[in-house]
Amino acid sequence: MSNLIKLSLAVLVLLAGLGSCKKSEVKAEPLASLNVIAAVIGGGNVKLNTNVRDSAKAYNAKVFGIVPGKEIKLYRVSNPTVNYYKETPVTENGGLYSVFLAGQGSAFEPIFKKESIPAFYKDSIIGVRIVNLSPNSTALNVTRASATSTNAFAGVTYKQITDFVTFPLKTVIPTGSVSFQIRNAAGTLLATYTLPTSANSNYPGISIALQRFKNISIVIKGLMGTTTGPDAFGVFPVVTTY
Repeated sequence: MSNLIKLSLAVLVLLAGLGSCKKSEVKAEPLASLNVIAAVIGGGNVKLNTNVRDSAKAYNAKVFGIVPGKEIKLYRVSNPTVNYYKETPVTENGGLYSVFLAGQGSAFEPIFKKESIPAFYKDSIIGVRIVNLSPNSTALNVTRASATSTNAFAGVTYKQITDFVTFPLKTVIPTGSVSFQIRNAAGTLLATYTLPTSANSNYPGISIALQRFKNISIVIKGLMGTTTGPDAFGVFPVVTTY
């Protein structure tokens, strides 16, 4: 076989290989991140679009990957005809978004937010923000158990999302410094959230060690005046830095 024929065959094999590579190329879709916070009174667990396996538990949160520019449909697991959110918001590749599902009965009041979360902190501190999703609440104040006369957050109304406020979170933690107390305007203590020393199964990504240098959202949930059952007034945490 002449060198010319050998060269021609080699070129043909190479072209065939390139053609097959082109056919097998998989074009990756752009993705963004959506944190779904489920706090609808009596709402139950929430699913996203056609996601079969995963759901955001009631009074908890779940992060999903979404395709920018596509419709977002969030609905009740036990009744897919009940849409808590069905919109096509402006989203972009690599963006970080949250949707806070609030309201009660058939009056759903979702809050879609493009997040701009502070980066990891260099010092031993934690960033905290308050989200009030209690539909019948008055304006609320938040103190720390270590400084009950000072409002760390003041006048937080329904559907308000505060800015992040930073607090020291060193190895030695003063008593009460990671206990956040929800109070009404008169100063009456209504609920308390304490950052745990170790994570638990309900909120596996949250503990003192895991949140150091990071951010957390404390969500006020339920109905004021309700003290028992899943819709009782209270708080739950949401991981906000990953």
